[in-house]
Amino acid sequence: MSFDKNKHLRDVLDTHRMSHVQDFVNKVKNRREEVKAKMHDHYGGDKYPSFGSGSFAKHTATNVKFDLDLVEPFKHDAFGTLQEMFDDIYDFLAGEYKNTGVTIRKQKVSIGISFPIEEGDDKPVELDVVPGRELSDDDYPDSHNLNLCFNEDHWGFKRGSRQQTNIQKQISHIEGKSNERQIIRLLKIWKKQKNKKYKSFIIELAVIRALDGYDGDMGLWPRLKYTMEYLRDNIADSSFHLYDPGNTNNDVIASMQDYDRQLFNSDMECMLNNIDGNPDFYLPYYFKVNEKYCGYKEKPEGAVYPTNTQRFG
Repeated sequence: MSFDKNKHLRDVLDTHRMSHVQDFVNKVKNRREEVKAKMHDHYGGDKYPSFGSGSFAKHTATNVKFDLDLVEPFKHDAFGTLQEMFDDIYDFLAGEYKNTGVTIRKQKVSIGISFPIEEGDDKPVELDVVPGRELSDDDYPDSHNLNLCFNEDHWGFKRGSRQQTNIQKQISHIEGKSNERQIIRLLKIWKKQKNKKYKSFIIELAVIRALDGYDGDMGLWPRLKYTMEYLRDNIADSSFHLYDPGNTNNDVIASMQDYDRQLFNSDMECMLNNIDGNPDFYLPYYFKVNEKYCGYKEKPEGAVYPTNTQRFG
């Protein structure tokens, strides 16, 4: 019997569903509401209502890696500078959770919160608070544009500099794209399992671009293969751009080094070649089911996966 690639990929997605970890998701949601209430009580009229973002809001989350971010849109006159905004929120949260075992840390454009691991959980509840400031007085209610603060030198930005974005537009960009979401989740599963460092936002935008106007076989494997071929053929091309739907002046792939773009190209080519040569071995190697939520055996007893994934045979 030939290996059913579509069935295997359905199993991969099914075993990575968020419903398998609903109790943990509820804990994260409860903590997010707790932080949301603290921010509202402290900053009140200085900000607009907070909202969720990240992979959970975009429905691209998997049960091994997901983000429940909390975006905090501040009014333009709330702070003198973006860095003042960032530091003030960090200081407030650090004070609120002092001596509680909660870790508060400054990150690139967000403040990370990590709660102690509770009994029965294998990881801590973690949240990212993303502060942003409207571009001018009373602009946000109509535009939803925000300036984020870069707290450290990164992606070509200096500490204290700003990046305009529109997180609502980023979320809207993927709304209704269920077929694209499946492929995004599969590539994010591969990324997590193989410890790849590519930005999930780049994968998200590239998949949406690849499948724009796609009218081929709607099976999971044909769509995944088509997307991987598109990435192989375009990701390393200097003329290839991926513009942030929240700021069309921001080419997000420009933050990706040429070496990493070539590596991404090589990853796609190697995977396609290996799967084509031996699909029943390599498809489960690159796209593994989450064994915690099924009785699937990852590989036959005694089988050894290669450490160097050159083309099979």
